[in-house]
Amino acid sequence: MIISIDLETTGLDPETCQILEIGAVTSEGREFHCYVDNGLIQGEPYALQMNQAILKKIANNHLDLVSVKHVVSYFKGWLPEQWTATGKNFASFDLPFLLRLPGWDIKVKHRIVDPGNLYWKPVFDGHCLPDLKTCMERAGIGGDVPHTALEDAKIVLELVKRYYDSQNTA
Repeated sequence: MIISIDLETTGLDPETCQILEIGAVTSEGREFHCYVDNGLIQGEPYALQMNQAILKKIANNHLDLVSVKHVVSYFKGWLPEQWTATGKNFASFDLPFLLRLPGWDIKVKHRIVDPGNLYWKPVFDGHCLPDLKTCMERAGIGGDVPHTALEDAKIVLELVKRYYDSQNTA
């Protein structure tokens, strides 16, 4: 089973920044979502500004608010036994944040699918993988990147499905 996982954070550095929101969706359509209660919030101004709607929900004790101490057990209870992760920049960005969560001992298999690899066009992109918006355009998915964990996870899963469908019909 493929699981698309996305985080929204207070910045780029997992050493000094925090997870604000976790979203995940399985290839079978099961969804996981929560906002993370870190207590004191610290982060980078750009990320804090970009995620102001999430911070407002956290400040107002949104119903999906989970203490940072309990996030791992909540997520483990949702995860199937065997799975493969997908996510835009999951291996280099999201996973280092998850590894810092208290009690994280969830094994992420060595195979991780990044849609940037699937939609990379070296002639146009050079040595850099395309961003999520470019992947969406190349897959024929309209709209903007929502920058909310669950919606971004859904888009990534749709990108993977469309890529593999195109490979199996060619």
